[in-house]
Amino acid sequence: MAEAQDTAIKTFDFVAADEAATLRLAAWMAAALPVPSLVFLKGDLGAGKTAFARGFIRALHGQATQVPSPTFTLVQPYEEQPPIMHADLYRLAAPEEIDELGISDALADHICLIEWAEKAGDLLPLPDCIISLTVDDNETRRIVITGKNELMDTLIDALKAHATRDTALQGFLNDTDWHDALRGPLAGDASTRRYERLAKSDSHDGALNHRAVLMDWAAAPDGPPVYNGKAYSQLAHLAEAMPRFADMVEWLRAHDLPAPQLYAVDRAQGFALLEDFGDRTIAADVSVDRNVFYHEAVDNLLHLHGLQPAEFLPPYDGQVQAIEASLFIDWYLPYIGVTVDAAAKADWMTLWQKAGDAMMADGPVTVLRDYHSVNLIWRDDAQARYRTGLIDVQDALRGHAAYDLASLIYDARIDVAAHHQARMQEHYMTTRFGDDAAARDKFLSAFAQCAVQRNLKIAGIFIRLAMRDGKPAYLRHMPRILGYIRRHINHPALAGMADWLATHAPNALEPSDD
Repeated sequence: MAEAQDTAIKTFDFVAADEAATLRLAAWMAAALPVPSLVFLKGDLGAGKTAFARGFIRALHGQATQVPSPTFTLVQPYEEQPPIMHADLYRLAAPEEIDELGISDALADHICLIEWAEKAGDLLPLPDCIISLTVDDNETRRIVITGKNELMDTLIDALKAHATRDTALQGFLNDTDWHDALRGPLAGDASTRRYERLAKSDSHDGALNHRAVLMDWAAAPDGPPVYNGKAYSQLAHLAEAMPRFADMVEWLRAHDLPAPQLYAVDRAQGFALLEDFGDRTIAADVSVDRNVFYHEAVDNLLHLHGLQPAEFLPPYDGQVQAIEASLFIDWYLPYIGVTVDAAAKADWMTLWQKAGDAMMADGPVTVLRDYHSVNLIWRDDAQARYRTGLIDVQDALRGHAAYDLASLIYDARIDVAAHHQARMQEHYMTTRFGDDAAARDKFLSAFAQCAVQRNLKIAGIFIRLAMRDGKPAYLRHMPRILGYIRRHINHPALAGMADWLATHAPNALEPSDD
């Protein structure tokens, strides 16, 4: 890797030993390019232009995105945020036909990836950058990115940083048994963590029958202060780097809970190589038996809640709950056109702080905080509760046992049938409390509080993801989330919160017309 600069042309030069390296460069480009941008992809037939475009699009729109070659359709739009137009002009009969493809309109607000742009003559503007791909006799691909505008300064810096990080990551792998594994992208989440799936063979037939997951999680600076001079991540005790994840996984495994085995960890650099639990979640795989899945998921919670909480975890106290609930005020209410003054917001936070502090007196347990469909992996090769593998556990805290049960029952991303909800709740309470009516009533009050607080927080987070981060797909979950809040907001334990909403945002929980 090297870059050369002069006053006219700025260049980034990359050698990709395999397709996986090409896809990594495409993902780095996707992370660095602004919207809109015009990119020309140049190279002979078979040079890998479409493969590069596919890696670019999937990096932004998800690894499951279908990305067909636009050879015959000429253009293929992707309208999720950020919008992308992928065009292949090889079969363009005449430059004038470019006017019929919608590319000119897309230039204003899309990232436009154009293969065989020269077929359009001079009817396309100069690109922001050109990606040139060549392949030698050893199937090694050289990728040269060039441009003349100011974008290239930022782009080159970003690509250099990614390449340096990738070199360190490969160095980490070189010290493990996975040094020569095939690396491929893996779908990420709403965070700054990045994942790859590794595959290798130990058989004579070369079958890639061993898999692992590589997590790349570098420490990042805190966000802007939001309360008392501190960032949200600090106030909500969000894990901000690899060490918390590794510590939590090791604690769970030591206490007989199905977290992935850590094959290798570099806490300082933020790399972890871990057991691959696969991709089967009830959010994505309808073939998983819900009755069995939910039973085993509740059994994991019952086991977890029978343990003393991990000593290194911060408390899920009133301050944290109030900060999380404030996301509803800061993001959701403005989204529906409601603003509240500082005094009203202070009252809201006081209500949640008092309620959260009171809950901490009820014998805290380890709360995983994101115990729901996408973080529970179904494993056919395991038995009983070990079949629901636990991932995304780094944000755990010491808090009330009702929280994770509410997270599971009132899943933000999928509909959970009423009979599953009732069965899960009854299984948990019967196993833990038997016929102790007082204990059941006390738990149900905490359950209502946790269900409302969690979904207020998620409402704010999903609006933030949609409006600030350009991910409108999260909006489709809002009717479900608001329904969960409506279901419990009138519980006596939440009378103060219900009165606040009636005074300051009386229609906030009504179903929207979207």
